[in-house]
Amino acid sequence: MGLITCGIMSPRLLFATAAVLLSLAGPAHADAIDGHWCDNEKRHLEINGPAIVTPSGASLKGDYNRHGFTYLEPNGGKTIVMVLLSEVSMRLKAGEGPDEMWHRCAAPTS
Repeated sequence: MGLITCGIMSPRLLFATAAVLLSLAGPAHADAIDGHWCDNEKRHLEINGPAIVTPSGASLKGDYNRHGFTYLEPNGGKTIVMVLLSEVSMRLKAGEGPDEMWHRCAAPTS
């Protein structure tokens, strides 16, 4: 006798299917650096593909890949490098300065 009889799934197959589906369920993970980011000092930036709005409000183009972003600071010329660490955090390094941790946040409101 097969696993499915008269259009009804056997209890064992039903349980196995449910177990597989539950094991796949979990939080969705962002796989791109795009979005709004904030630091602990109330600075904000937004990345959308190769476009960025910097913490100073400048709209620039940068070197984008799904897990990182690099741009040249307009005033001072420091290279800013950002690397996605997880769904909610990224590391930012400005020139030779220390690593900074940033987190996803909502778009600012006026």
